[in-house]
Amino acid sequence: MKIAKLFGKNNLEDTNERLELLEKAMRRMEEEWTDVYSKFRTLQMRVAKQAQRLDQAPERGDTQPVESDDPPLSSLSPRAQLIQNQILARRRANGGT
Repeated sequence: MKIAKLFGKNNLEDTNERLELLEKAMRRMEEEWTDVYSKFRTLQMRVAKQAQRLDQAPERGDTQPVESDDPPLSSLSPRAQLIQNQILARRRANGGT
């Protein structure tokens, strides 16, 4: 109880509340980080798998790209991908290639 005498009871309660809030925030941050890290690992494994397939493709003599459940990697932004898909759809509708 020496701490309570030194800082007063109200300050001790405020300090305990702040500590609890910080502990909760830290737990939430750890959970979010775990989720982000898991997603990163999944993405990293997909990229490694695709790189492995590309390395193996010349050895097998494949001329067709390997089919995959993974979405294609693109350097385009989502908006640019949408525009590109719209252009390709118009070309197909008009009988173009």
